[in-house]
Parts: sequence; C-alpha cells; structure tokens
Amino acid sequence: MSRPSRRPLRLAAFAVLMGGILALAGCGVRGPLEPPPDTPLGQPGPDGKMPKDTGPVKPDKPFILDPLL
Repeated sequence: MSRPSRRPLRLAAFAVLMGGILALAGCGVRGPLEPPPDTPLGQPGPDGKMPKDTGPVKPDKPFILDPLL
C-alpha cells in the first residue's frame, strides 16, 4: 500500500504562510502615530498656547540614486 504524498499540502501551507507574512509586512508606516481626525492637537503648553501641528515626522533616508536626480 502506498502512502499519500504530503508535498502538495506542505506547498499550500507554505504559500499561505508567505502570503500572510507579506500582507502583514505591507501594513503600517514607520513613525509616530497620527491623531484621529477632528480631535484637538493636545493639551495646552505651560504658556497656555496650543501646540502647532507639524505633521508626521519622516526620517531622511537617502537613496543610492539621489545624486543622479
């Protein structure tokens, strides 16, 4: 009696695992969290003024081809 091959099952499991990893890798952005829309920017500072919204901070990551541009 021959034993059924498990290769297709392993291949399918590997494909699902890699698909899940790639899907999770595409989620999210590096940097600080953004506040929800229509909310105040935060607590007033010691001088009583509200802080200015500077937007998300993006790190300066130079690319190897930047000098060509």
